Formats: sequence, structure tokens, C-alpha cells
Amino acid sequence: MNRVSAHVRSLVRTAVVCSVAGVVLASCATSTVTKSPRVSGLPAISISVPLSSVACTTDNSCVALGTSNLDVSPTSVGEYRSANGRWSPLTVPSADTSTYIQASSCWSSGCLFVGSQSNADLVWRYSATTHTISVATAPTGASGVEAISCYGSSACAILDSAKTNPRFLVTENGGATWSPVGSIGVPSQDSVTSLACTSHLKCIASFLNASNGIVVYVTADGGTTWTARTGLSTVTWSALTSLNCARTECVGLAKLSFGWRIMRTLNLGKKWSKVASLRGSILTLACTTLERCVVGGMTGSSSPWLAVVTSGSVSPAKLRYVPSPIADVACGSKICAAIGVTTVMTLRP
Repeated sequence: MNRVSAHVRSLVRTAVVCSVAGVVLASCATSTVTKSPRVSGLPAISISVPLSSVACTTDNSCVALGTSNLDVSPTSVGEYRSANGRWSPLTVPSADTSTYIQASSCWSSGCLFVGSQSNADLVWRYSATTHTISVATAPTGASGVEAISCYGSSACAILDSAKTNPRFLVTENGGATWSPVGSIGVPSQDSVTSLACTSHLKCIASFLNASNGIVVYVTADGGTTWTARTGLSTVTWSALTSLNCARTECVGLAKLSFGWRIMRTLNLGKKWSKVASLRGSILTLACTTLERCVVGGMTGSSSPWLAVVTSGSVSPAKLRYVPSPIADVACGSKICAAIGVTTVMTLRP
């Protein structure tokens, strides 16, 4: 999740939220992926508050959250997927109209959802053991968390928006405390588009610069020092989002002048190669492994679009009872979840 995709998601949510009343959806079905996987949607717990973020632990417990910027009640909703495949209501912390969930990341037994509230950092913690959401300690001195990546049990890194430039902070206890490691040193006007850490030492971060091109930075010492990947074609990209990494290999979504692509790097951003070209407006990607991913968004006609990507082969899903574009996707080790603003769905890629 990131600033670029969050903006697109907000436009999608605005366009469809007023037209979903009265839509009757059938029950959810988990698909076994075939050449054309079939995925059915289940109506969200609340249609007055749109869903905006979904996350799955590595042990395949998935949770979806949403907040509203309208002065209505409730202002936040949540639901989780139990082991039997059912989605159940989840009690979420109180929120006001300034609350926005920007990104999420998980480990085996929990997740952190991050964003902003009242022009400050926001951190919520999900426990997959008790199926509860609690308010975690948020760093002070910034206006919101832009990206997060968890690389171990309760161990995560974030980039937030300080006045000078993005700060890099880490937690080893699931958000109870945060340690500022340093800043990457990018100009203050550059906006975070994605962050992925493969260990407490190695991370890759991407930014949209003032020239509307993508710049990539990496660290091999836990964020103390960062190196820019210069001289690369990423400067001609207008987006790089949804980075998924293992060791030094990553896949992510890149927007080029002629459309979206899934791109791969084998060396933390030194070189990139195309995995697959994608149709329509692609918003988000998640992977069970770097060879098996799910990507979602909308077509040029604003219809929902979801596909399974296996070793570079893109198989669009046949969607039923999904009335709006895909706003977010997430994967555990076996199960993936996707959401529209009023719909939840699961599949096995």
C-alpha cells in the first residue's frame, strides 16, 4: 500500500460507494485456481463504511478494515476470515473522519495496520489468536505512516512523513515501541510508493520524485545507510507499488507510459525485467511465493478485475457478485483475500 495506490483507491471508492445500496450478493466461495479461476464475493459487514485494506498473516488468517471520511456512524469497520472460511465481524478501535488506513503487513500471528489520524501517525495491531484489533503505540513527530513491511515475528519497519524527509523506524515488539534508525535522505517533496524488508538488515524502498519518476533506495545495514539505485529505467516509471521480496529477489507493479507491468529484480533493484504486462488500471498485488501472485484493480470501463499470476502467466478470474473494482489484495502462505469497497472474497492462487 502506498500513497499512489491509496489515491487511486479513494477515487474508486468514491465512484462506487453511492451506487451499492440494494445490491444483493451471494455467499462467498473459495476457488481452486484453474486456467480461468472462479471467484465469488460476499457482501461486507457494512456498506456504509467502505473497505480499504486487507491483510493476511503467513498462517492464513485474513482481516479487512475500512474507515469513513464522512460524518456518519460507524466510522470504522472490520471483519476477519476464520479457519472455516467464514467472514465474521471484528470490533475495531474508534475513529474519526481524519482516520485513514494506508498500508498493512503481517507475520505468522498478527498484523500491523498503519496510516494517519488527526495529522499524526496511526498504528493498529491485529491478533490472529484472539481476533482483536487494538491501538498500538504510534511514533510521534510525523503526519502519517506511508509504508510498512514486517520481516519477522512482531518485527516491522515503517516509513512515515516527517517535515524534512521520510523517517525509517523499526519495532521488534509489534508496535509497542519504535526505534528511529534514520532518514533515507530523499527530498521532502518525494512521496513513498512502497517498502519491503527481507530481514532486519535488508530493505528496498521506492519514491515518486518531483519529476514524476521513480527512484529506488536500498539498505543492507538495517536502515543506517541507504544507497540509491541510479542510472536505471525506473526514472521513466510513474509508479512502483506492492513490492514483495524474498532475500534479494522482488516483484512489484510498475506503471510505464504504455500501461502496467509486473516487474522483477533479482538483486534488490540493480536491474529489473518484465514478468507480465497487465490490462486496465492495476491497483495492488500480493504473493504467496514470488512465482504465485494475485493482482487486482479495474478495467478501462471501471469493472472489477482480478487475476492469478503463475510464473509470468496471467489468468483473469471469472468474478461473480463483485460489483466494484478490487481495492486491495493480500496473501498468506496458501490463502489470498481481495476486497472491493463492499465485498470480500478469497482464493487459492
